[in-house]
Amino acid sequence: MTRQISAAVLLIFTSLVLASCSGVGSVCTNCGGGNATVSFVLTATPPPPSSQLSIQAFIATITGIKLTPSTGSDFSVPLNSTTYIAELNRVTSDSTLLAAKVSVPAATYTQLTVTFSAPRVTFCTQPNPGVPGCAAGTLSSVSGSAGSVIVSTNLSLAANQQIGIALNANLGTSLTASGQTITAVNLNAANTFTVNTLPPSSTQTDLASGQLSHVDDVMGVVTAASSPMVTIQTSSRGSITATANSSTQYGCTSQNFTCVQLNTSAIIDAILNADGTFTLTFFEPLPFSSNDIIEGVVISVPNSVTNQFTIVATDSVFAGSGSLLNGQLKPGDQILVTATAPNPFQIISKGLLIPTGSAFENSNSVASILPGQTIAFPALSFAAESGTTLGTTTAKDIVLRFTRITTSLATASLPDFSANAAGFPPFFGIAINQQFRTTSGRLSLDGVSVLTSISAGTTFSTSALYVGPPVAPQFAAQTVRAH
Repeated sequence: MTRQISAAVLLIFTSLVLASCSGVGSVCTNCGGGNATVSFVLTATPPPPSSQLSIQAFIATITGIKLTPSTGSDFSVPLNSTTYIAELNRVTSDSTLLAAKVSVPAATYTQLTVTFSAPRVTFCTQPNPGVPGCAAGTLSSVSGSAGSVIVSTNLSLAANQQIGIALNANLGTSLTASGQTITAVNLNAANTFTVNTLPPSSTQTDLASGQLSHVDDVMGVVTAASSPMVTIQTSSRGSITATANSSTQYGCTSQNFTCVQLNTSAIIDAILNADGTFTLTFFEPLPFSSNDIIEGVVISVPNSVTNQFTIVATDSVFAGSGSLLNGQLKPGDQILVTATAPNPFQIISKGLLIPTGSAFENSNSVASILPGQTIAFPALSFAAESGTTLGTTTAKDIVLRFTRITTSLATASLPDFSANAAGFPPFFGIAINQQFRTTSGRLSLDGVSVLTSISAGTTFSTSALYVGPPVAPQFAAQTVRAH
């Protein structure tokens, strides 16, 4: 059966154009009186779990956004990166920053135009329920056409107003699929994006007054560090500068700002405030000496003889000079990884309660790595994907990172909640319902103010550490978004 999933990414970006009319520091003409301060985040609604799609990455590059007011000239929207690579599978559970503290002329905006390129969905099939890994020969990518979309809107902004905009793409309408096979992606279709103002109502978030959105799990290089402020530069979504306070937590021995070191790779969690600034909620350095880092979701059962397995890249960090990856690696790329005399595997726990004794932690055997787990490692060598030929890399230091999962809720309870096995993407090979552990003070919610208010059967997305057997629960969740 064929499902049409019309253009998710495009509309959200069109919405993006809507919200921001003028770049930070630009001169405003024909604007009337005053400016509003507007910040933008990107979110997405996943295809329903019943679709049984195994999407590893959904990518599009946003090359331009402009905003048209009811009177006057068009204005360009300053994205957080000049070529913003959006990973839409990621933002089903996490919000990413599109633009912060944009000075937008007070006006009513009637039209957004989004220009994009390189839409691509990487997926596989698994017709055998409960069998882990993508079926042999089924890992594939489908690309769509570049283009631009005009979206009608009616956004009125007042002088001195501080507001946030969540641009949401409904991924369930952007794809054409037959069974588990995706046959087309079309970002040129209209009416597939929605725009919501931030902050959400008190029943739809756990945020405090004056806070717009969680922006969690930002991985990159520390390019500025002067207490209490730290700047993290990502490889494809620009940089974020966040300010620590007395509530900031640190995943390091010193448990304070001294673990923030220039030119090292790290991960931060932050909260976007109404004025466009960020509050640092968590900081953890990565245990790598190299900043050329690949992150990806494992899609094949590792071969213990060759020490090889396949991943789809979901994120990266580029070294400041002499990078093997910069200009070569893109999200969605398919990569064959060879583990060369690996050191004991680590879990980047980010302050979450992790059941001890998993097969992954402290192992140095690729047999302990499971399809569906997301890992990261410094690339010791790299050859880029070319056509149907997989990219290749070698790795020695492997850590567990967060997997983005969409399924349906079985039981809402704390500290552990459960999810229906039938809703997991098939390549996980999950045969029984799974529990997810939560950690007080380290859970970000969207769509609900408390997790226990999510109804059984509701679709949700989560970013979770998939620690694997024999421990239970096998998942530790940091974010939960009810759809």
